[in-house]
Amino acid sequence: MNEVILEEIPATEQIEVTEVAAPAPEPRKKTHGIRENRVFHAVNYVLLTLIILLCLVPFVNVIAKSFSTYNGKAVFLLPLGITGYNYAYVFTAWPYFRAFFVSVGVTVIGTALSVLVMFAAAYALSKQDFPMRKGVMVFFLIIMLFSGGVVPNFFVMKMYGLLDTPFALVFPSVVQVYNLILLKNYLEGVPKEIEESAVIDGAKSVQVMMLILFPIALPSIASVALFTAVSYWNNYFSALLYLTGAEQFWPLAMYILNQIQSPPDVLGDTKYLVQKEYIDMAMIIVSIIPILAVYPFVAKFFVKGVTVGSVKG
Repeated sequence: MNEVILEEIPATEQIEVTEVAAPAPEPRKKTHGIRENRVFHAVNYVLLTLIILLCLVPFVNVIAKSFSTYNGKAVFLLPLGITGYNYAYVFTAWPYFRAFFVSVGVTVIGTALSVLVMFAAAYALSKQDFPMRKGVMVFFLIIMLFSGGVVPNFFVMKMYGLLDTPFALVFPSVVQVYNLILLKNYLEGVPKEIEESAVIDGAKSVQVMMLILFPIALPSIASVALFTAVSYWNNYFSALLYLTGAEQFWPLAMYILNQIQSPPDVLGDTKYLVQKEYIDMAMIIVSIIPILAVYPFVAKFFVKGVTVGSVKG
């Protein structure tokens, strides 16, 4: 009898019966993954805060000392006995500003020459049909990782008669391979149709490089120029090696290093003798002003120039 009843049930009703099912269990919330992310972000913030403090505290300490008067107490983050004597001494010291102007000249000339040379090399190496392209890149990578050493460099400079001249501060750092690779990768990402259209219009290779690609690559060029300028501005090692007999050509970094390492004249100005450490700190603060003044003009190009030029795509 039961079998007869089941056979007489319409098909539609059978379908409705089969569609009724138990409610699906609610998915578990992934609390474990959320907890891991929170722990990661917390650790990340703590580490970044420590790194910021490690960079910021010494800088604040130098600023505090540059405004302090010596009274036998250690200066940490706040100046003791605020005075302007330290900066007044710096701004009236002619040897300091002679070195300052040397650094300005070396940085401007060196950066312009370096960017021009590296951009020309990057333009050539960005061409797939450039002869021995891979071999030249391997050569650049080798000299970036392995230096010839101090003694060979010294004899090269001596052979060319560049010792005790300002050119010894410029030429050794003209080509910086890392920056050259940034420029090359940036140029490889420029559409080829832009250059081809310029060539069809009759432009030569130099015209394409300087009038077409140079403005397009301006973000990467600005970033590379900033890196190069900072390296020239902070360079003291070249002066230490090549300007042993030409103190008048010392750059600012070398002059400050010499001042910090030199003992004060005990028979000279008594106040300078007491304040020497704090005067040295004032020299350091004044020396970073030019780079800080240039950075805001380059900052808008900085992130884009580095990220686009550092990834080949």
